[in-house]
Amino acid sequence: MGHTANIIDFRAVHRPKATSAAVFAPVHAGYSDLARLIPGTSDDLSIEKRLHGVSGPIFAGSAPLLFLSRLAAEIVPRFFKRFQATMLPPAILDLTLIVSVFVFETWLLGLSRLALSLSSVCIYISAFLIFAVEENLYSQQKTTMSENGAAIRAVGWATLFGIFSLSWSEARGSAAPVLALSLGSLFVLMAARLLRRALSPANDHKRNVLIVGSGTRAKQISDAIHHDPSSSRLVKGYVAENHIRNIYGSAMLNRIAREEFVDEIIIASTDPGVVRIAIQEACRNKLDVKIAPDISIPPSGNETVFENVGGIALLKIHDHRSPECGLALKRGLDVVLATFGGIALSPLLLLVAILIKLDSSGPVFYRATRAGRKGRQFLCYKFRTMIAEADAVKDNLRTKNERHGAFFKIENDPRVTRIGRFLRKYSVDEIPQLWNVLLGHMSLVGPRPHPPDDVSLYKLQHLQRLDFVPGITGLWQVTARRDPSFERSVALDVEYIKNWNLRLDLRILCKTISAVLKGSGV
Repeated sequence: MGHTANIIDFRAVHRPKATSAAVFAPVHAGYSDLARLIPGTSDDLSIEKRLHGVSGPIFAGSAPLLFLSRLAAEIVPRFFKRFQATMLPPAILDLTLIVSVFVFETWLLGLSRLALSLSSVCIYISAFLIFAVEENLYSQQKTTMSENGAAIRAVGWATLFGIFSLSWSEARGSAAPVLALSLGSLFVLMAARLLRRALSPANDHKRNVLIVGSGTRAKQISDAIHHDPSSSRLVKGYVAENHIRNIYGSAMLNRIAREEFVDEIIIASTDPGVVRIAIQEACRNKLDVKIAPDISIPPSGNETVFENVGGIALLKIHDHRSPECGLALKRGLDVVLATFGGIALSPLLLLVAILIKLDSSGPVFYRATRAGRKGRQFLCYKFRTMIAEADAVKDNLRTKNERHGAFFKIENDPRVTRIGRFLRKYSVDEIPQLWNVLLGHMSLVGPRPHPPDDVSLYKLQHLQRLDFVPGITGLWQVTARRDPSFERSVALDVEYIKNWNLRLDLRILCKTISAVLKGSGV
């Protein structure tokens, strides 16, 4: 895997030449035949491959049902072991798309004899989810071809279970609705993944890493991360040991970690003083910490203590646990509400688009760069509420800014069109941001995304608000929308992030609906 970002060298010293990474010694093959057998602990996938390839006489008479029941008994327990919180958002998106296809096809056909029973649909969806996990469909390291192949196999198994479920339902006899659902679902699932890969930056889910240390070991770790296809890390730079020993070493490490949105520190040093300071400051900044010992660790080492990255063992010192389940549920809620909200509001979107074109010249949608989580930029979509040349004259209006700090806002902005004032008053111009929510750039609730030129005016402490996914609405919007103080808005964003939970999101969404109906937008 190639370098995904320019590495910043914070050492201010000459970087040593790369040397080969540590190589693990192979386990002696002769001892494996004498090892104690533990039921269910083998990593051999040959049995699973044979199950996937079963054909012929087994599918005669009642054998298919027996085969499927045995297959389910084998895979379902493994599903509960393998399913992780990070898989929840993409799984919810897939299930939402399949349900949407089912509803659309049922409405389109309008014939009850072609409609699937609720039990058959539930079996179909459950089978798809189980086999999607079995086929590693939600692995972030999958290529386009392997991901499409996994989707095809998952839909194929769901189709098989769906067809056999018809024998237990009132819709017995016809496999046409199951096949129609499978074809439609496969098309939508593959199209959604194609759009995601085309519109979502490759580094959106990367973990930013800072390497503490200088010399060959630090360079080895960086090269191992870059060339490990399964790694989700992105090296942001190095901090030399002599800089850490400096009296200002702690402050410098804190500043770099904040400015580069570092998630993890890897220590490549044997100096006890450097190691102590790095661990102390990392824990204070709620960063994960790993140490790369200058020894070779066998692959059979305890995975809860050691992690293998490109052949280099990393010793886990501290992991700052985030609420993965809660954040996954938040993302799942975003996907469901954005999908069905966009479908339900589609007539309104068409009407607004027509009114914008009739009111003034220019495009219907306004696309602008915004700073998202960890400062990563994305294109934000809104209905155009200003004249087409609005951005070109923005700098000329800076002296009329009514906000204090790194935030630009004019209540009676001369660039706003007639229909634009109405759209802003009732926040209708924000609806296209549902597309950003589906892409994962935004959430329904979170800090307001700011333009890069505003972010460039941030002070160091303001960067905290970029630790969370930006939202269409947020605590500031429903409590202090007309407050001109930028510091006040940052304080509310930080308060929201520190106290975040799903119940708070739901309360903010309810207050947002009330504010929209009152027309409190500006």
